[in-house]
Amino acid sequence: MSQFVKGMLVGIALAVAAGLSFVVLLALVISQSDSTEIGPDSAVVVSLSGDIPEYIDWNLPDYLSFDKAGKATLFDQVRAIRRAAEDDRIKALVLQCDGSRAGWAKAQELRWAIEAFKESGKPVWAFLELAGREDYYIAALADRIVIQPESYLSLSGLRLEIMFFKGALDKLGVEAELIRTGRYKSAGEPYSREEMSPEWRQVLDEMLDEFYAQLLDGIAAGRGQDAAHWRAVVDEGPFAAAEAREHGLSDAVLYKDEFYEELSEAVEVEEIDRVAMSTYARESAVGRSRGPKIAMVHASGTIYSGYSDPTPFGGPSGTLASGDFIAQIDSIREDESVDGVILRIDSPGGDAIASEQMLHAVRRLGQEKPVVVSMANVAASGGYYIAAVPDVPILAYPGTYTGSIGVFTIRLNLRDLYNKLGITKEILSRGQFTAIESDYGPMTSAERAKLRGYVDSIYETFVNRVAEGRGDDAESIAELAEGRVWIGSQAEKNGLVDSLGGYLDAVERVKEIAEIDPDETVRIVTYPERRSMLESLMSGDLSAAAARSLVPRELGAAKRAVSELERIANRLSDGAMYMAPFEISVQ
Repeated sequence: MSQFVKGMLVGIALAVAAGLSFVVLLALVISQSDSTEIGPDSAVVVSLSGDIPEYIDWNLPDYLSFDKAGKATLFDQVRAIRRAAEDDRIKALVLQCDGSRAGWAKAQELRWAIEAFKESGKPVWAFLELAGREDYYIAALADRIVIQPESYLSLSGLRLEIMFFKGALDKLGVEAELIRTGRYKSAGEPYSREEMSPEWRQVLDEMLDEFYAQLLDGIAAGRGQDAAHWRAVVDEGPFAAAEAREHGLSDAVLYKDEFYEELSEAVEVEEIDRVAMSTYARESAVGRSRGPKIAMVHASGTIYSGYSDPTPFGGPSGTLASGDFIAQIDSIREDESVDGVILRIDSPGGDAIASEQMLHAVRRLGQEKPVVVSMANVAASGGYYIAAVPDVPILAYPGTYTGSIGVFTIRLNLRDLYNKLGITKEILSRGQFTAIESDYGPMTSAERAKLRGYVDSIYETFVNRVAEGRGDDAESIAELAEGRVWIGSQAEKNGLVDSLGGYLDAVERVKEIAEIDPDETVRIVTYPERRSMLESLMSGDLSAAAARSLVPRELGAAKRAVSELERIANRLSDGAMYMAPFEISVQ
């Protein structure tokens, strides 16, 4: 054997040994991190910064985490806050406000948990470092709100920003031919228009009014006065620290050490210990392996057909593969140990055919097991479609985006772009409509009529599926459809959802359907199931998460927008889309 080959083999062996040593060391560190003791004079600190994950694929301690891996999930936080109310070691709840971007529905879930905590008589204090609208909406419930000196409260009403791409496409020589059913179905407008249609503007104005009322009512419920008073105050924002104190948005201006000194005095302890929510939630989950088993199935991301990418770098971020979802649902349906299912949806929709297949799987599940749908920030278009199951209750938050019962497809004409690039095509075909998917030239009137018939047929199926699921007639559903987006408070009034509620309401509802004693403790098992650290390392997900953590947030948002456009463009030639309006973000 040559010295070169020997050296190469020795190098490979050393690399493998080093990798195994790293895994063993990491496992030891993690095992030690789980043994953190919580003292008798503690405060649980809820970090309101960035997003709150709906679910986490793997378990890592905070100081070894990337991205969201070290954060407790929303459900874990809610459950932990409820437990903290009864835990004698926990003297207070602290809200650390530093720019929440979790979304209105998640913010409302946390508010409900905090309201329940306050019934224990224990104090809730909030510390504003660099707070925005969402975290202040949550913090308004606190018994005492303190803002840091020279800090900034970004509270100045609400706005919606919609990005349109038609002008850029025109410059490139790209024409987007939009065919949609439903006058409010606006998902394709950013590619075919330079501004909102009157119908879309109407819907967004009404939604913004509803959100603004929820914000003002939320502040009034915590700080006193009425919504009209706070509307006038918010019109003066944003606020420097002294201005926030002057307008009654905070109770004091203190540094963090002074804040905790005052809190220690208030709860009559020498020095209060700070316990991170992720640590407390991890401890709270211990011992919850008894009682009937309830499966919590998360359906998150843009729906597309097929299976997630099995490569070491995983599938595309923010997507929901129909094949993976259906396999998971079928496995749970066949699992005799599962007594009930909560389908947690956080999806703007996507591929129409994939949505139909997923709905079929959920309907089969609903025929054999008690099922309740719990909507998160968004369950619209295809995300609403997969919830249309007969005799299955749907719960949403007041701020959930839902509805958007409509269909669209876009056919891209790239001929002018090809001409600019000096590219020409010759097309040979057999059959009247073989060129309907070609990107070389506009559609003929016959092709447009053919595609229109297909989209109308898909829309009719959508309306009928919802009518079957809601136990209503198609005519009544059609009046609520036309692609219109509703938020939860509106959807509950018009019957698209059954009631307003969050995680724990869904648990109580599924227990009721499954005829489980209301006082009996149940075991909540999250799906997709969390992987071990070793599985995460082998899959490459931790490497991908680490890489994402190095990308600035603004560039990450731009990358997501480009990826979304790419996914939509890749699907347009294959069929229609059940997709909610692109990137609606209330700020």
